[in-house]
Amino acid sequence: MIYVKFVNLISILMICSYIGYIKAKIFEKRVIELNQFQNALVMFKSKIEFTYEPINSIFADISKVIYLNEENIFYKTINFKEEIYSSWIKAIDETRNNLNKEDKDVIKMFGKMLGKTDISGQVNEICLTQSLVEKQIQKAEEEKNKNMKLYKTMGVVCGMGICIILI
Repeated sequence: MIYVKFVNLISILMICSYIGYIKAKIFEKRVIELNQFQNALVMFKSKIEFTYEPINSIFADISKVIYLNEENIFYKTINFKEEIYSSWIKAIDETRNNLNKEDKDVIKMFGKMLGKTDISGQVNEICLTQSLVEKQIQKAEEEKNKNMKLYKTMGVVCGMGICIILI
């Protein structure tokens, strides 16, 4: 009987620690996703500046190269057969990611001028978005550094607290 109780307590501690670890990983994944988007903007800028390809083909290339054909905003945008801005907004809302509302607002703002200006206007819009995304990356790094250790520790402490209560 005591062995069963001991195994249950260890299981509770492990589960709570795992939940804390999973919650902490969200902050790390957000930074990774923002960096991927930053890389996609660099690729988009260079392709639109030098190759003059249409936006759909550039988005397909970004999806293949940067995201390795995983679910992403660029892939979903070209799959919706609507106007580019509405497709962009729909893709941002439907793509599963770890971005917060502020990140999504910055990315949505980028889509407003997609395909509506000449090449120099597009490049300026990309540069503006790159600077805004860079600020979001800095904020995400700060949050990651502050909260990762907190959530991991909180998971272990909650697990220990539950175990002590059950003893």
